[in-house]
Amino acid sequence: MLSANDRSMYVVSALGGIGTGKSSLLNAIAGEYLFETGDGLELKTTQVQGIHRDWKYASAPKLCHLIDTPGLIDSNIDDRQTITEMTKYFKSLVHGVSAFLLVFNINDLRLDAYTQNMLLLFHQLLGKDFWNFVIFVFTHVDEDSLDSLEDNMEAVVNDQDGFISEIRRLHKLPRTFNPSVVFTTTQKFKSSYYTQRHMCELYTAVKACEERNNGKRFTCNWLRQILSIPNEEQKTGFIKDSIKDAWSSVSHVCQMQ
Repeated sequence: MLSANDRSMYVVSALGGIGTGKSSLLNAIAGEYLFETGDGLELKTTQVQGIHRDWKYASAPKLCHLIDTPGLIDSNIDDRQTITEMTKYFKSLVHGVSAFLLVFNINDLRLDAYTQNMLLLFHQLLGKDFWNFVIFVFTHVDEDSLDSLEDNMEAVVNDQDGFISEIRRLHKLPRTFNPSVVFTTTQKFKSSYYTQRHMCELYTAVKACEERNNGKRFTCNWLRQILSIPNEEQKTGFIKDSIKDAWSSVSHVCQMQ
């Protein structure tokens, strides 16, 4: 059972659109096939899942709580399944999060509507401190494609008009916002030193994330409110109402932009 006082493990949540490689990334972290993966064209993860495993390729042994997610932000936020999975997801965060892994495919650097809505909603519900626990992970940076991906990688980190600077602009983040960025592959993680090295790099980024936040996991007033509600039905109702209120605000912002 995960608790707020248990510092023996990292709590890592993977977020992103369909086909970005969230489930494959978590499998590579664990060094085994735990989460179902697809071919990038169809939704395979349909439910929020949390699994405890060691971070297989790390500089030091570390138990992790790995949280996989389906597409959480549907255009129809009133869809029962969407709300159910979002409620389940936010319940899984109440004891804190070491890092939110925002997962993108290096071959598709568009800030599409799904991504923008997701980030706006999280900012609305979790507050601006959420960004202090974000790590950007770009997948499909395969060893045999490195040369052809140099321009894409530069487009991520370019300080003037790159992907990260655009995130900073859209969400009105300070110039000091300088998150960890990891370029990785998830191919052949059991045998590829190249993949294992990147999983170790990601581990270092998660470790640094907690350290620069004084060794604490992310939490916020809203998550503490959820934790304080003893009745499970009331807790579910509170989360659902909060999501709908936040979505209403996000939709208004999107219409204004």
